[in-house]
Amino acid sequence: MELNNQQKAAAEYDGGHVLVIAGAGTGKTRTLIARAAHLIQNGIKPYRILLLTFTRRASKEMINRLEEILPDRETSVSAGTFHHFCLYTMRRMPKLFGLENATIIDRDDQLQLMKLIRGKHRKKGEQFPSAAELVNLGSYARNTLQPMEKYISENTDYDWSIIDRICQIQKDFDTRKKQNNYLDYDDILFLFSKHLHENPDVREKLRGYYDHILVDEMQDTNPLQWLVLDGLRDPAKLFCVGDDAQSIYAFRGADFQNIHSFTSRVPNSTILRLEKNYRSTQGILDLSNWLLHKSTINYNKNLEAVRKTQSTPGLHDFNSDIEEARWVAKDLIERHENGSRWDEHMIITRTGYGARAVESSMIEKKIPYRFIGGMSFLQAAHVKDIFALVRAAASHHDELSWARYLTLWPKIGDVTAARLIEEIKKLNSVHDAVSFIEDKFVKREIIPYGLRIVLKHWNDPPNAIKNAAKFLEPVMMKKYDNWNTRKYDFNLLERLAKEHRSLVAFIETYILDPISTASVKLLEEDDVVTLTTVHSAKGTEAPVCYVIRAEPNMYPHSRSLGNEDSEEEERRILYVAITRAQDELILTRSLRFNNNLSFYGGSTDSHSEGGSGYFLEELGEPLVEANTQGFSNSFSDYDVIQPWRR
Repeated sequence: MELNNQQKAAAEYDGGHVLVIAGAGTGKTRTLIARAAHLIQNGIKPYRILLLTFTRRASKEMINRLEEILPDRETSVSAGTFHHFCLYTMRRMPKLFGLENATIIDRDDQLQLMKLIRGKHRKKGEQFPSAAELVNLGSYARNTLQPMEKYISENTDYDWSIIDRICQIQKDFDTRKKQNNYLDYDDILFLFSKHLHENPDVREKLRGYYDHILVDEMQDTNPLQWLVLDGLRDPAKLFCVGDDAQSIYAFRGADFQNIHSFTSRVPNSTILRLEKNYRSTQGILDLSNWLLHKSTINYNKNLEAVRKTQSTPGLHDFNSDIEEARWVAKDLIERHENGSRWDEHMIITRTGYGARAVESSMIEKKIPYRFIGGMSFLQAAHVKDIFALVRAAASHHDELSWARYLTLWPKIGDVTAARLIEEIKKLNSVHDAVSFIEDKFVKREIIPYGLRIVLKHWNDPPNAIKNAAKFLEPVMMKKYDNWNTRKYDFNLLERLAKEHRSLVAFIETYILDPISTASVKLLEEDDVVTLTTVHSAKGTEAPVCYVIRAEPNMYPHSRSLGNEDSEEEERRILYVAITRAQDELILTRSLRFNNNLSFYGGSTDSHSEGGSGYFLEELGEPLVEANTQGFSNSFSDYDVIQPWRR
């Protein structure tokens, strides 16, 4: 495996804990894999190595590459996401963690449960947080290890009477989950880290399992994930790879300080750096370096291009987002007519809403594209219906799944379902529950028959999914208008199920690591333009990248103004967008939504002290080639207040 000097030094480091700051395009994945290979080649047993990633797909790809590098060696490294690792470990010792008969619930289940509880606390006619907002508040407070009351009082404008009720709702929510043996996404890490730090027996046992813990995307870890790493280290050595300049998931609870303050949190640790960039041209990197150097935070990063190709990013100004969108579509068509493939182009937007004009233009011009950042595949209603049937067959305590399955059928409403579920929960097993349903619906034997089908194929996941879908098809055809489109999703479910030995493993895998519809299309479509939000673009690249709406109120986003930490994360978001480009970077922007023209001169009072109302306010030659052909002559007065025009 060929490595440059920086990668080699990191992969073969033989000291204690280490953090590898890997700039964009510097080969962090290669270095992580090389580290695992180096350890195995030097006598470390593969099962003594733990590799933690943020997606199941990433861990699988790394293991596959490790097997290619070491074809004649055992490479059974323990690998997976934080959530999968914690759940797998707790499943192996359920009594220690109090995890007997637990059912994992997903976002939709959380919302349904929260709606039931919320209704008891909300006063008629009053403005009160939605179920979704209540779930989000609880999730963020838990992942950031803050008391609910403290988080809400510091991050919302609710008065104390509302805050008190929200806190009580969260307590009731947690109680209801406990009564039903439910664990949601956040509970997994919380329960694991709690036992790890409070139960000496658990801690000592788990600390003896691993010699080395390798962590990918360290900048995306939240406080709970940090507790997991902190509890497992010593004697295990941490080898964490990440980029502080790509920490852009604070809204999910990611803690920037987990990587930025690593050496102060982990005594006698070392920081190594990867700065040789294999992705982009130096012109693109000069712009990204400039952006970071403008920050009040010392990122101590200066990317250097390995490639010798030269290109200067383009900056195009337009009177409106409509003109901007038409130009992007026109440019794409011209490039395609000159021999470029559609899939060589990526359009990056700060928000989904900000891409509407560009998306409309591509539809109008019949440019094939996919939009990444859409609804989770497994959140689609018809897929949830299939999972409800399968999960009901897995546990008679899963009241949410039983409720969804039963109410699929005519003449069974919420009240009837609730009454039946109360009786079902008193029984001893799923088989007793099915028999109970058979007795209740003697003339509607089709209802329990679906459960029997799943149980019959319990040890054959693909056949269970196939037969469950076939069984429910007549019901779904009546329920969904666009059934002919939806039904093809079950073929995908069947293919995914083939990778699992049991239905429980299949269900838990995809509840913890959902597949987006965009990811599915990515596998099925080839030559299309990719339109993506910045957050969805992270980890991807393309020869030609358009960063659209690169204007005030977008970079930084208007909602971040006044908060220094939020503004700085917005800088990192723009950095991620810029560094996706391999050969060409094109920045476009318009004036339509920017009535506060002082942003362009940087004289606004809206931003934080030391912050900036617009990151690109001082941008000019030689960093970019400015093109103002999109402006009409009537906008000539703007020359006076636009410092990027040189």
